[in-house]
Amino acid sequence: MTIRFNLKMQLLLVASLMLLLPWAGCQSVRILETSLRQSNSQLLDVQMTAAIQQFQHTLNQSQHSVFNTHQGNYYAPLTDSKMLLDGFDGEESDWKNITTPWFQLNNYDHVADLSAEAKPDTTVKFKLAINDRLLYIFIQTSALTPHYYNPMQPQRAADQLNIRSINNTGLVSHWQINPQGSGRVEIKNTSQAMTTGRDAGSWLWRDGHYNIEIAIPIDLASNAIGFELILNDGQINQHFKSKPTTTYERSLVREELDLNHQLANYSQPGLSLYLLNSQYWLIGQQNADQWIDDADDDSDQAEPSWFTNAIYNKLFTSNALPYWREPTSQGRWISPQQLEQTTWYQDSPINKQLHSKVIIANGQQFYLVAVQDSRQSLLSASEALNQLLILLFTIIAVIVTGLFTFASSLSWRIVQMKKNYRAAIDNDGKIMAVPAASRLPDELGDLSRVMQQLTINQGKYTDYLATLADKLSHELKTPVAVIRTSLENLELSNLDPEATKYLTRAMQGTNRLSQTLNALSEANKLEQSFEYAQWQVVPFDDMLEELTEAYRQIYSNHQFQLEYEHGDDYTINLAPELIVQLLDKLISNAVDYAPVDQPIRFKLNKINTQLQLSVENQGPHFSSDNIPQLFDSMVSNRQLSDTPHLGLGLHIVKLISDFHHGNINARNLPGDKGVIFELLLPIEHK
Repeated sequence: MTIRFNLKMQLLLVASLMLLLPWAGCQSVRILETSLRQSNSQLLDVQMTAAIQQFQHTLNQSQHSVFNTHQGNYYAPLTDSKMLLDGFDGEESDWKNITTPWFQLNNYDHVADLSAEAKPDTTVKFKLAINDRLLYIFIQTSALTPHYYNPMQPQRAADQLNIRSINNTGLVSHWQINPQGSGRVEIKNTSQAMTTGRDAGSWLWRDGHYNIEIAIPIDLASNAIGFELILNDGQINQHFKSKPTTTYERSLVREELDLNHQLANYSQPGLSLYLLNSQYWLIGQQNADQWIDDADDDSDQAEPSWFTNAIYNKLFTSNALPYWREPTSQGRWISPQQLEQTTWYQDSPINKQLHSKVIIANGQQFYLVAVQDSRQSLLSASEALNQLLILLFTIIAVIVTGLFTFASSLSWRIVQMKKNYRAAIDNDGKIMAVPAASRLPDELGDLSRVMQQLTINQGKYTDYLATLADKLSHELKTPVAVIRTSLENLELSNLDPEATKYLTRAMQGTNRLSQTLNALSEANKLEQSFEYAQWQVVPFDDMLEELTEAYRQIYSNHQFQLEYEHGDDYTINLAPELIVQLLDKLISNAVDYAPVDQPIRFKLNKINTQLQLSVENQGPHFSSDNIPQLFDSMVSNRQLSDTPHLGLGLHIVKLISDFHHGNINARNLPGDKGVIFELLLPIEHK
């Protein structure tokens, strides 16, 4: 299959090469981005070095001890809201948006002589959260049978929760809860002989297990905390504890609001900061999204467009970089091997740089980690990319529009030239009118002038060919007449039989030549006779009746039939002499091919404002390849015969039909033989 491109498409394809301009510009911006990225890395390293000194001073003044780190630590993330202590932990609870891990309490005490099958399978887990005032605790057990404390029977075994906490000054606090039923509970600080209000927490038994949600002042539990949950049912005494000792507290690692505020001083577009302790717990953080939200409240700066971001992401995202994954999970850094190095990551569709430094404070190792989003830093710092893209695409749009307009103009001129010269020459090759040539001094103008001269020359040559037959006929008639006269004189002489045979052949050749000359001039004379044709309104059915009877007499060996509706009006305006000549040609053609035992049939029908005349005969079928050329000049389907046929008979039929603004066509009848000619003539013609 051949693909063709018109002139406009070709120019558009050529214009597409200008897309190399933005490509080259984007390559320059990509080099600029690489340079800026390296500069940002160096600048970030300098800023983090300065930040380390301040954080080292802050951490040295705070109490971030390594209290029992070999036993493991508990972690409490920071929440900015006051939580409702209702004992619920579902989709609509305050804990839903807090990312905090679950910790397990181990059962260190049970009845020693119980078999393995009889030992309880109860489990206890808890999670923590803090704000600037309180430490929130949520404890959940597996399925169990509750045993509440009865103040009237204080010696009776009951479920109980003990909490041991230590603050930054080393003050130890002992907390005790004795639930008297499912609902609100009191929390007693036995070390200070004080009792909180009844809204201090909830102890619920729901769905077959305990949900315990309480809060204690963070000032009394800022350094360590431990839990001891005692479940008693009279036979089995279960102790779920943080550690199997009397001092069962463990170090509490918490996210601190002061450290978050200090990290916020170093915030910049696309920069996330994390502060980790030696066990990779998150004690401070400042996310880039949080900084952007705060900046949006204070600034009316417009965001980069989606198109700019899309171009930027396509240009500056490297597939060779490792993929970025969220570094923290439930308050802890996931991959410690990322620390103490600078690494670039692909976070589709942008890049991120991870840079970290070590802080030594109070003999402990802390990590300051920075994650820089390259897109935000570059787009917010430079308008070069926007301006470059706008300029380049504006230039391209102007050039492409100009080229497309120019191509459209050229295409329109070519199409008009094609239409003019197609209308100037009819189907027979005659020049109807010579189109005007273009006056523009370009190549298309030259082509138009050359085409005009070629059309004029073709018209002259066509006129010469149109008169050639008549000229040849005129010039050859006299020599042929002289030859005929000479042959006739010889025929009167006494010739021997051998000479008489040759004389007969010469006379036949002369007659054949005369018939050929008459046929050559017949079509030309016919066209000239059109100018003097007389139009008459005649009843076409009566005219056909007379002609059919005449054909029966002329061609007595053949049968002729005429069929039409006698009640219809077949009056028509036409040139009778020309129509008779047309029918003579059709009948002559039919007589040459139709068998004598099959009739030649005329059928006359009236169709709206036209009369349809069909001429059928049972002669052989036309070749399907020759039907479209039947009415062309000098085309004949006859086999070799003694009678000369130049293919002008049906051509004359076509000329007369066109002169009457009618239509003539031929087709094969169904079956093995038979053809039909159909003539359509308008009833009224002026």
